[in-house]
Amino acid sequence: MILSTREIPGELDELLEEVSDSLKPICPSEAIDRYLEYRETELTIQTRSEYRRKLQHFDDFCEDRGITNLNELDGRTINDFAKYRRRESVGCDEPLSNKTMRDDMYLFRSFLSFLEDIEGVPSGSSEKVNIPELGNKDGVRDIEIDSDRVTEILDYLEKYEYASRSHVIWTFFAHTGRRPGGLYGLDLCDLKLEREDPYIHLRHRPDETTLKNGADGETEIYVSEDVAQIFQDYIENSRIDIVTENGREPFLTSSQGRLSQSVIRKDVYRFSRPCVLSKECPHGRDVDSCDAAQSQGSASKCPSSCPPYALRHGYISSKLRQGASVKVISGRCDVSEPVIEKHYDERDEEEKRQVRQKLLEELRENQDGGGFL
Repeated sequence: MILSTREIPGELDELLEEVSDSLKPICPSEAIDRYLEYRETELTIQTRSEYRRKLQHFDDFCEDRGITNLNELDGRTINDFAKYRRRESVGCDEPLSNKTMRDDMYLFRSFLSFLEDIEGVPSGSSEKVNIPELGNKDGVRDIEIDSDRVTEILDYLEKYEYASRSHVIWTFFAHTGRRPGGLYGLDLCDLKLEREDPYIHLRHRPDETTLKNGADGETEIYVSEDVAQIFQDYIENSRIDIVTENGREPFLTSSQGRLSQSVIRKDVYRFSRPCVLSKECPHGRDVDSCDAAQSQGSASKCPSSCPPYALRHGYISSKLRQGASVKVISGRCDVSEPVIEKHYDERDEEEKRQVRQKLLEELRENQDGGGFL
């Protein structure tokens, strides 16, 4: 039977009611718990924690708008959440970047797709999530600290705070390009310093100190003799001798036990402030009255201070400019080759050409290429 135009709306209403009846009520917090439990085996502890933090914004959004049952989710609400996430959830004047929004919306789409499978939201909800397009520079040029500036900071620490905790922290990041979790989890037994070829062993310990990529991130990192000496002198002269409740002897310590990652980050922010070295502010502030200059806890508020990631980025970019292969950097820094090429390679075409030229000239000098010049 062919329906008249007047009969179609009624039929659609009945169909929508049937679809609604097939859904099972679920609140936002339960939905998030179910989603993370569903993906538990494929995600690391850190990634699950990160996903929960990101999805908490959706939970907050729903609470603000009185949404207690996701069966009621529609395209307009999904659009409203995207606008909320970009601006209102940030808590500052600057909205989220396209790169961050893209990552968050991909996660949100995956979340809604899971809820569709368990009859938590209307079918097709995930397809209504708009994923921002990235421009050529969006999410590509990340924060980087200049290598000359790192040298100045290390020279300062060498002269005024040799083998101190701060000296060790900066030396580790500047020499290895690894993440803070690698330094945080080091125990004394992981440092093989009294050898002709000193190295440190980064280990993934699932129940206590983890690496971002789990067991795949475990590796032995070569350190120079000078770096090994700094680490050894810290252990002998500055380290607080502490054994944790589980019998481990952490490398970096405080009076409370293993040094926290937050304190590690604060030490990086602290010495990356230009006024620490020069006693002058490049931003025209009065150093004596600037909160970022006078308070170590506020060091991150300095426009020129930087997090540990800046050192990691700077290390990788510097090694690329020096001609190190992407494969070697990937193994040392625990980052995939495609990610290095997209997010860490700051060289322009001229710099890439010069590196290739240098390597090829060295090959010609050291090997007989026959007829190939």
